[in-house]
Amino acid sequence: MFEFLVSPIWVTNIFAWAFTLLFAIAWFFEKQRESFSRRITIIAWFLFGIFWLLLTPRFALVMRSPIETILSFFAILICFHAGYLLLTEQSPRLSLSNAIAVMGLVYLPFETIEFLGIFLINIVTQHVYLTILGTGFDVILTDGPVIGHKSGLLFSRMGHDYLTHIVLACTGLGTITIFLGLISSLSIPASRKYIACVVTTSLIYVLNILRNAFIAISFGEQWFQWFVPSILFISGYDDPRLVSFFIADRVISQSLTVLIIGMLLLISIRIVPEITDLLEELLYLLTRKKYDLHYAFEQISPNR
Repeated sequence: MFEFLVSPIWVTNIFAWAFTLLFAIAWFFEKQRESFSRRITIIAWFLFGIFWLLLTPRFALVMRSPIETILSFFAILICFHAGYLLLTEQSPRLSLSNAIAVMGLVYLPFETIEFLGIFLINIVTQHVYLTILGTGFDVILTDGPVIGHKSGLLFSRMGHDYLTHIVLACTGLGTITIFLGLISSLSIPASRKYIACVVTTSLIYVLNILRNAFIAISFGEQWFQWFVPSILFISGYDDPRLVSFFIADRVISQSLTVLIIGMLLLISIRIVPEITDLLEELLYLLTRKKYDLHYAFEQISPNR
Protein backbone atom coordinates (compact mmCIF):
# COMPACT_ATOMS: atom_id res chain seq x y z
CA MET A 1 0.00 0.00 0.00
CA PHE A 2 2.79 2.40 0.90
CA GLU A 3 5.47 0.86 -1.34
CA PHE A 4 5.91 4.21 -3.09
CA LEU A 5 7.73 5.37 0.07
CA VAL A 6 10.52 2.83 -0.51
CA SER A 7 13.45 4.43 -2.30
CA PRO A 8 15.39 2.43 -4.93
CA ILE A 9 18.67 0.95 -3.75
CA TRP A 10 20.66 3.07 -6.20
CA VAL A 11 19.32 6.25 -4.58
CA THR A 12 20.38 5.25 -1.06
CA ASN A 13 23.74 4.07 -2.44
CA ILE A 14 24.38 7.52 -3.92
CA PHE A 15 23.65 9.16 -0.58
CA ALA A 16 25.85 6.60 1.19
CA TRP A 17 28.84 7.30 -1.06
CA ALA A 18 28.22 11.05 -0.79
CA PHE A 19 28.28 11.31 3.00
CA THR A 20 31.09 8.74 3.30
CA LEU A 21 33.39 10.64 0.95
CA LEU A 22 32.51 13.94 2.60
CA PHE A 23 33.34 12.53 6.05
CA ALA A 24 36.63 11.19 4.67
CA ILE A 25 37.52 14.55 3.05
CA ALA A 26 36.68 16.39 6.28
CA TRP A 27 38.92 14.01 8.25
CA PHE A 28 41.78 14.56 5.78
CA PHE A 29 41.57 18.36 6.17
CA GLU A 30 40.75 18.25 9.88
CA LYS A 31 44.05 19.78 11.03
CA GLN A 32 45.14 21.75 7.95
CA ARG A 33 41.85 23.56 7.20
CA GLU A 34 39.63 23.30 10.27
CA SER A 35 36.87 25.67 9.09
CA PHE A 36 36.55 23.92 5.72
CA SER A 37 36.56 20.51 7.42
CA ARG A 38 33.77 21.62 9.77
CA ARG A 39 31.51 22.82 6.93
CA ILE A 40 32.01 19.57 5.02
CA THR A 41 31.23 17.56 8.15
CA ILE A 42 27.97 19.46 8.71
CA ILE A 43 26.81 18.69 5.16
CA ALA A 44 27.82 15.05 5.60
CA TRP A 45 25.79 14.65 8.81
CA PHE A 46 22.65 16.07 7.19
CA LEU A 47 23.11 13.78 4.16
CA PHE A 48 23.57 10.88 6.58
CA GLY A 49 20.24 11.78 8.17
CA ILE A 50 18.51 11.88 4.78
CA PHE A 51 20.04 8.47 4.01
CA TRP A 52 18.40 6.94 7.09
CA LEU A 53 15.15 8.77 6.30
CA LEU A 54 15.09 7.10 2.89
CA LEU A 55 16.09 3.71 4.30
CA THR A 56 13.53 3.51 7.14
CA PRO A 57 10.53 2.67 4.89
CA ARG A 58 12.53 -0.24 3.41
CA PHE A 59 13.10 -1.70 6.88
CA ALA A 60 9.42 -1.22 7.75
CA LEU A 61 7.64 -2.18 4.51
CA VAL A 62 10.00 -4.50 2.61
CA MET A 63 12.13 -6.20 5.25
CA ARG A 64 9.33 -6.02 7.87
CA SER A 65 11.91 -5.66 10.63
CA PRO A 66 10.57 -3.76 13.67
CA ILE A 67 13.96 -3.60 15.41
CA GLU A 68 15.80 -2.21 12.36
CA THR A 69 12.96 0.23 11.75
CA ILE A 70 13.20 1.61 15.29
CA LEU A 71 17.00 1.82 15.18
CA SER A 72 16.97 3.61 11.82
CA PHE A 73 14.40 6.10 13.17
CA PHE A 74 16.75 6.95 16.05
CA ALA A 75 19.62 7.21 13.55
CA ILE A 76 17.68 9.96 11.72
CA LEU A 77 17.36 11.96 14.94
CA ILE A 78 21.03 11.46 15.86
CA CYS A 79 22.31 12.55 12.44
CA PHE A 80 20.21 15.72 12.23
CA HIS A 81 21.05 16.56 15.84
CA ALA A 82 24.77 16.12 15.14
CA GLY A 83 24.54 18.42 12.12
CA TYR A 84 22.62 20.98 14.19
CA LEU A 85 25.21 20.95 17.00
CA LEU A 86 28.06 21.49 14.57
CA LEU A 87 26.11 24.17 12.70
CA THR A 88 25.40 26.12 15.89
CA GLU A 89 28.95 25.50 17.18
CA GLN A 90 27.66 23.86 20.35
CA SER A 91 30.04 21.02 19.58
CA PRO A 92 33.60 21.84 18.42
CA ARG A 93 34.05 18.50 16.61
CA LEU A 94 32.69 14.97 16.54
CA SER A 95 35.11 12.04 16.39
CA LEU A 96 32.19 9.86 15.31
CA SER A 97 32.45 11.56 11.92
CA ASN A 98 35.83 9.89 11.34
CA ALA A 99 34.46 6.52 12.45
CA ILE A 100 31.61 6.78 9.94
CA ALA A 101 34.10 7.54 7.17
CA VAL A 102 35.93 4.27 7.88
CA MET A 103 32.66 2.32 8.10
CA GLY A 104 31.50 3.58 4.73
CA LEU A 105 34.82 3.04 2.98
CA VAL A 106 34.89 -0.58 4.17
CA TYR A 107 31.21 -1.43 3.61
CA LEU A 108 30.23 0.37 0.42
CA PRO A 109 32.57 -1.42 -2.03
CA PHE A 110 30.88 -4.72 -1.10
CA GLU A 111 27.43 -3.10 -1.35
CA THR A 112 27.92 -1.37 -4.71
CA ILE A 113 30.51 -3.53 -6.56
CA GLU A 114 28.71 -6.76 -7.46
CA PHE A 115 31.60 -9.22 -7.69
CA LEU A 116 32.93 -8.19 -4.26
CA GLY A 117 29.51 -8.68 -2.69
CA ILE A 118 29.07 -12.08 -4.37
CA PHE A 119 32.56 -13.15 -3.27
CA LEU A 120 31.80 -12.39 0.39
CA ILE A 121 28.30 -13.93 0.24
CA ASN A 122 29.69 -17.17 -1.23
CA ILE A 123 32.29 -17.49 1.54
CA VAL A 124 29.72 -16.92 4.28
CA THR A 125 27.23 -19.32 2.64
CA GLN A 126 29.85 -22.08 2.49
CA HIS A 127 30.63 -21.65 6.20
CA VAL A 128 26.94 -21.64 7.13
CA TYR A 129 26.37 -24.74 4.99
CA LEU A 130 29.23 -26.63 6.66
CA THR A 131 27.98 -25.54 10.09
CA ILE A 132 24.49 -26.88 9.38
CA LEU A 133 25.90 -30.18 8.13
CA GLY A 134 28.03 -30.36 11.26
CA THR A 135 24.92 -30.17 13.43
CA GLY A 136 23.45 -33.19 11.69
CA PHE A 137 20.73 -31.57 9.58
CA ASP A 138 20.21 -32.36 5.88
CA VAL A 139 20.61 -29.27 3.72
CA ILE A 140 21.35 -28.71 0.03
CA LEU A 141 23.57 -25.87 -1.20
CA THR A 142 21.87 -24.34 -4.23
CA ASP A 143 21.85 -21.27 -6.48
CA GLY A 144 20.68 -17.92 -5.22
CA PRO A 145 19.02 -15.17 -7.28
CA VAL A 146 22.13 -15.04 -9.54
CA ILE A 147 22.69 -18.27 -11.48
CA GLY A 148 25.94 -19.94 -10.45
CA HIS A 149 25.98 -17.89 -7.26
CA LYS A 150 25.68 -20.50 -4.51
CA SER A 151 23.85 -18.62 -1.78
CA GLY A 152 20.78 -20.81 -1.21
CA LEU A 153 20.28 -23.27 1.67
CA LEU A 154 17.48 -25.71 0.82
CA PHE A 155 15.61 -27.90 3.30
CA SER A 156 12.97 -30.44 2.25
CA ARG A 157 10.42 -31.39 4.90
CA MET A 158 7.11 -33.23 4.55
CA GLY A 159 6.85 -32.55 0.84
CA HIS A 160 7.71 -28.86 1.08
CA ASP A 161 10.92 -27.01 0.20
CA TYR A 162 12.23 -24.27 2.49
CA LEU A 163 14.88 -22.08 0.86
CA THR A 164 16.92 -19.50 2.74
CA HIS A 165 19.06 -17.06 0.74
CA ILE A 166 22.22 -15.56 2.18
CA VAL A 167 22.46 -11.91 1.13
CA LEU A 168 24.97 -9.19 1.98
CA ALA A 169 23.03 -8.21 5.10
CA CYS A 170 23.56 -11.79 6.36
CA THR A 171 27.36 -11.63 6.17
CA GLY A 172 27.90 -9.64 9.37
CA LEU A 173 29.73 -6.99 7.34
CA GLY A 174 27.58 -4.18 8.76
CA THR A 175 28.45 -5.00 12.37
CA ILE A 176 32.09 -5.63 11.51
CA THR A 177 32.41 -2.22 9.86
CA ILE A 178 30.89 -0.52 12.92
CA PHE A 179 33.65 -1.86 15.14
CA LEU A 180 36.37 -1.31 12.54
CA GLY A 181 35.21 2.29 12.22
CA LEU A 182 35.11 2.94 15.96
CA ILE A 183 38.51 1.38 16.58
CA SER A 184 40.29 2.76 13.49
CA SER A 185 39.26 6.34 14.25
CA LEU A 186 40.94 6.31 17.68
CA SER A 187 44.26 8.02 18.27
CA ILE A 188 46.01 4.98 19.71
CA PRO A 189 49.05 2.86 18.71
CA ALA A 190 48.55 0.68 15.63
CA SER A 191 49.31 -2.50 17.58
CA ARG A 192 46.37 -1.93 19.93
CA LYS A 193 44.09 -1.14 16.99
CA TYR A 194 45.16 -4.36 15.29
CA ILE A 195 44.49 -6.53 18.35
CA ALA A 196 41.07 -4.96 18.98
CA CYS A 197 40.05 -5.29 15.32
CA VAL A 198 41.12 -8.95 15.08
CA VAL A 199 39.35 -9.94 18.31
CA THR A 200 36.06 -8.17 17.55
CA THR A 201 35.82 -9.08 13.85
CA SER A 202 36.63 -12.74 14.54
CA LEU A 203 33.94 -12.96 17.22
CA ILE A 204 31.39 -11.20 15.02
CA TYR A 205 32.09 -13.47 12.06
CA VAL A 206 31.77 -16.71 14.05
CA LEU A 207 28.62 -15.56 15.87
CA ASN A 208 27.11 -14.46 12.56
CA ILE A 209 27.70 -17.88 11.01
CA LEU A 210 25.89 -19.45 13.96
CA ARG A 211 23.06 -16.91 13.60
CA ASN A 212 22.54 -17.73 9.92
CA ALA A 213 22.65 -21.45 10.61
CA PHE A 214 20.03 -21.04 13.35
CA ILE A 215 17.71 -19.06 11.05
CA ALA A 216 18.05 -21.52 8.16
CA ILE A 217 17.44 -24.55 10.39
CA SER A 218 14.54 -22.88 12.21
CA PHE A 219 12.84 -22.09 8.91
CA GLY A 220 13.74 -25.40 7.26
CA GLU A 221 12.52 -27.45 10.22
CA GLN A 222 9.56 -25.11 10.95
CA TRP A 223 10.51 -24.77 14.61
CA PHE A 224 8.52 -21.66 15.47
CA GLN A 225 5.02 -22.06 14.07
CA TRP A 226 3.60 -20.06 16.97
CA PHE A 227 0.70 -17.58 16.95
CA VAL A 228 0.45 -18.00 13.18
CA PRO A 229 -2.57 -15.71 12.51
CA SER A 230 -1.13 -12.94 14.71
CA ILE A 231 2.34 -13.14 13.16
CA LEU A 232 0.90 -13.11 9.64
CA PHE A 233 -1.06 -9.98 10.53
CA ILE A 234 1.97 -8.24 12.06
CA SER A 235 4.47 -9.24 9.39
CA GLY A 236 2.22 -8.92 6.34
CA TYR A 237 3.26 -12.36 5.07
CA ASP A 238 0.72 -14.48 3.18
CA ASP A 239 2.44 -17.85 3.57
CA PRO A 240 1.99 -19.29 7.10
CA ARG A 241 5.22 -21.29 6.69
CA LEU A 242 7.17 -18.00 6.85
CA VAL A 243 6.19 -17.55 10.51
CA SER A 244 9.17 -19.63 11.67
CA PHE A 245 11.48 -17.47 9.57
CA PHE A 246 9.99 -14.26 10.96
CA ILE A 247 10.32 -15.35 14.58
CA ALA A 248 13.82 -16.81 14.15
CA ASP A 249 15.21 -13.86 12.19
CA ARG A 250 13.22 -10.71 12.92
CA VAL A 251 12.48 -11.45 16.58
CA ILE A 252 14.98 -13.84 18.19
CA SER A 253 18.13 -13.22 16.13
CA GLN A 254 17.81 -9.46 15.86
CA SER A 255 17.05 -9.13 19.57
CA LEU A 256 20.09 -11.23 20.42
CA THR A 257 22.18 -9.18 17.98
CA VAL A 258 21.52 -6.02 19.99
CA LEU A 259 22.66 -7.81 23.17
CA ILE A 260 25.73 -9.28 21.46
CA ILE A 261 26.79 -5.89 20.11
CA GLY A 262 26.61 -4.59 23.67
CA MET A 263 28.76 -7.49 24.85
CA LEU A 264 31.29 -6.87 22.07
CA LEU A 265 31.44 -3.20 23.02
CA LEU A 266 32.34 -4.19 26.58
CA ILE A 267 35.08 -6.49 25.27
CA SER A 268 36.40 -3.74 22.99
CA ILE A 269 36.41 -1.25 25.87
CA ARG A 270 38.55 -3.62 27.93
CA ILE A 271 41.09 -3.70 25.06
CA VAL A 272 40.83 -0.04 24.01
CA PRO A 273 39.14 2.07 26.73
CA GLU A 274 39.33 5.10 24.42
CA ILE A 275 36.17 3.82 22.68
CA THR A 276 34.24 5.30 25.59
CA ASP A 277 35.00 8.77 24.19
CA LEU A 278 32.98 7.91 21.08
CA LEU A 279 30.20 6.38 23.17
CA GLU A 280 30.04 9.58 25.24
CA GLU A 281 29.58 11.54 22.01
CA LEU A 282 26.78 9.21 20.93
CA LEU A 283 25.01 9.49 24.30
CA TYR A 284 25.30 13.27 24.13
CA LEU A 285 23.67 13.27 20.70
CA LEU A 286 20.84 11.14 22.11
CA THR A 287 20.25 12.92 25.41
CA ARG A 288 21.98 16.35 25.26
CA LYS A 289 23.70 15.35 28.52
CA LYS A 290 27.40 14.73 29.11
CA TYR A 291 28.50 11.44 30.65
CA ASP A 292 31.76 10.16 32.13
CA LEU A 293 31.85 6.58 30.90
CA HIS A 294 35.50 6.15 31.84
CA TYR A 295 34.50 6.55 35.48
CA ALA A 296 31.44 4.32 35.06
CA PHE A 297 33.44 1.43 33.58
CA GLU A 298 36.13 1.82 36.23
CA GLN A 299 33.42 1.43 38.88
CA ILE A 300 32.17 -1.87 37.44
CA SER A 301 35.63 -3.23 36.62
CA PRO A 302 36.35 -6.55 38.39
CA ASN A 303 39.92 -5.37 38.99
CA ARG A 304 38.79 -2.80 41.51
